[in-house]
Amino acid sequence: MSDPRTDALLLGPRGRRLCMALAQRHGEVWEALFHAAHDPADQAKHGVLVRLLGELDPAGVAAEAGASGLMSALGDTTDAARYWEEPDEEDCLLADPKIAEALRPLAQAIGDAPWVDWWSEAVALHDQAYVQWTEQERDKDRPPPTRGTAQALRKWKAAAVKDERRAQSLPEDPTAAYSGCWWSLPSDAGITVTSRALPWLGAVQLMAVEDGGGWTRARVWPVRTSDDSRIADSRIYEVTGPQAWTELVERYPLPMRRSRRYDWWRATGRAAEWYIPDWAAVAADFDAVHLTVLGYLATAGRALDLGLPGTTGEPSATVLAGWDPDTTYWLTDSTAVGRDGSPTDWVLRDGEGSDDPDGDGDGDEEPVWERLQGPRTARFAGA
Repeated sequence: MSDPRTDALLLGPRGRRLCMALAQRHGEVWEALFHAAHDPADQAKHGVLVRLLGELDPAGVAAEAGASGLMSALGDTTDAARYWEEPDEEDCLLADPKIAEALRPLAQAIGDAPWVDWWSEAVALHDQAYVQWTEQERDKDRPPPTRGTAQALRKWKAAAVKDERRAQSLPEDPTAAYSGCWWSLPSDAGITVTSRALPWLGAVQLMAVEDGGGWTRARVWPVRTSDDSRIADSRIYEVTGPQAWTELVERYPLPMRRSRRYDWWRATGRAAEWYIPDWAAVAADFDAVHLTVLGYLATAGRALDLGLPGTTGEPSATVLAGWDPDTTYWLTDSTAVGRDGSPTDWVLRDGEGSDDPDGDGDGDEEPVWERLQGPRTARFAGA
C-alpha cells in the first residue's frame, strides 16, 4: 500500500528536489548527481546515481538531518523553483521515473520523521507570523498591511485583467521570446501573507521563499486573527495538493491565456489556456487560503489540467507558482498584529559555530537565522 506522504514527496518537482537535497549530503551522491544531471544521455551515470541512492540508510539520513536539516532542504528546493524559464538540469533529471523511484525509501523516511508532522496540517491560527524583509532600515517601521484588503484585491484584479488584455497583441507561438507575470498569487497586491512560527524559528518563510531577493535581514511580526469566533475552518481554504488547487481554480477561474503563455510554456513544456484563481472572488467566500508544505511539494510547478471549457482548442490548465510553502494569503481584513505587538529582528549569518537546535552534537556550517532580540539570542539553520 502506498503512503500518502511518500507519494506527495515524489509527485512534484519540488518534493523530489527536497529528497535529493538531503541525499546529496551523503557519500558520493552529490558528485554522481552532478555528472548525471549534466550528461542526461549517459544512462551509465544514471545507474551510478541510482546505485548510490540505494546504498543510503534512509532513516539515518532523515534522523541526521533533524528539524533544521529538513527545513534547510525545504529552503533549497523552494529557492531552486523557477517558473519563468526551463527547469534546471537537476529538476529534469529527477523527473526520470527510475531516479524518482530510487528516492522512494528516503521519501518514506522523511514522511515518517516526527519533525514533518505539521507539513500536512491546516493553518496554525494561533502561531502566525508576518515576515518583513528589512534590507533597508526604513522598512522596519512598516507593520503588516492588515486593512484595506478588499480594495487591494480589486486593484490587483483590475491590473491583472489589463495585463492580460495587453498581452493579446503578442504572438500566438508559446516559444516566442516574451516574459511577464508568471505567478499565480496576488503577490504584488500588498495584502497580509503569513506563515507558521516554529518554537525554534520566527517564521517558516524566513527559510523557504520562492524567487527570493537574497535577503539577510527581516523583522518578524506576530499576527493573530482579529475575530477568533468568526474565523473558522470553513472560512479558510486549504490547498493540500493538486486536486485542492485545481478545484479552487475551477470554482473561481480567471483566464490568463496569453499573459502566462510564454513563461509557463518554458516552465512546463505545455501550451494551454491558462487560468489562475480570481482572488477577489475567492474573498467573497473565504477569509484566507493556506498552502500546506506537502501541498506545495506535490503541486508547485506542475501543469495541471482543468475541466473548464476552452475557446482555442487547447486544453485548460493551471500552475501553482510563486506561493511559498505553509504561507497563508489573507483575503479579508481578518488579521491584526499580535496582542503583545512586539516584533523580533532576525539576521542571516555564517553558520560557523552556531547553536545546534537538533541537539545532535553537530554544529551547522550552513548559514543560520539569528534572532537579535527576544528572551535569548538564538541561531537556527538557514537556506
